[in-house]
Amino acid sequence: MRSAVSGVTLVPSAAQLNRKVGFHVSIGDGLSKVPEGAQQRGCTSVQVFSRSPRNWRLKELDPGEVAAFRQGLASLAIAPIIVHTQYLLNLATGQPELRRRSVESLRLDMTRALVLGAQYVVTHIGSAGQQPREQAIANIASAVDEALRDAPDGVRLLLENSAGAGNLIGNSFQEIGRIVGLLECRARVGVCLDVAHAFAAGYKITTPQGLATLLTEIDEHLGRRRLALVHCNDSRAPCGSQRDRHEHIGKGQMGQEGLRLIVNHPRLRDLPFIMETPEASLQNDRRNMRAFLHLAMA
Repeated sequence: MRSAVSGVTLVPSAAQLNRKVGFHVSIGDGLSKVPEGAQQRGCTSVQVFSRSPRNWRLKELDPGEVAAFRQGLASLAIAPIIVHTQYLLNLATGQPELRRRSVESLRLDMTRALVLGAQYVVTHIGSAGQQPREQAIANIASAVDEALRDAPDGVRLLLENSAGAGNLIGNSFQEIGRIVGLLECRARVGVCLDVAHAFAAGYKITTPQGLATLLTEIDEHLGRRRLALVHCNDSRAPCGSQRDRHEHIGKGQMGQEGLRLIVNHPRLRDLPFIMETPEASLQNDRRNMRAFLHLAMA
């Protein structure tokens, strides 16, 4: 799309392209400020924390803040809303106290997500540490079942794939499929594809064949309908490095053409895409949104 006056390429908005795309938006100034922040960034979907991601202290949700959050996003037609769990939880752990806290944290986020009007909670799966991998997988299934048994229905839990460093579980979708297969509550569980994590884990998704291989693996081991969300980030680290290092859209090892392939794949394009790019600021987020939409015009 070009301006008739200047010849400059005009990038349509996410709404004009009928794409569900957004950012992880900070709640540092309160939940009530999230709709404005999302609107400033051109979001048509949004992800938030429901609480501090880096400590176990719990601040109760303020009803006025919740009402402003829900009403503001609804008025802007921003959906789906995604809640991301804390960085601290480790569903794979064999340590009793960390397991207790992780299960409770997940249960609380599922409960708070329903209050916030969110459709999904996305979580990192955790690290096996020094445990055998099979034990860690069993721990995850047990922890998820325990958390969801005590959490209200109405919100779907999404397990996010990992880059694989430090004995992280879930660097393959075959492994995530094994976890889901152990769940009693598997009907409430889906998957989030983080493309930078998949790339770092060794999936060559910047090529048509590599992306097809990944999507076939998801379909075979999880089922087509479980893939519900894409975390769209470029990667500072090369393919197979197992290093989780996000980069701005088109500026990393995946590059513009690799991300263009992902953004426009018919299997993915109707899913919500959430960016978690580094050095979050309004200026950087707007730049990344323009970069994403430029790729999505193809």
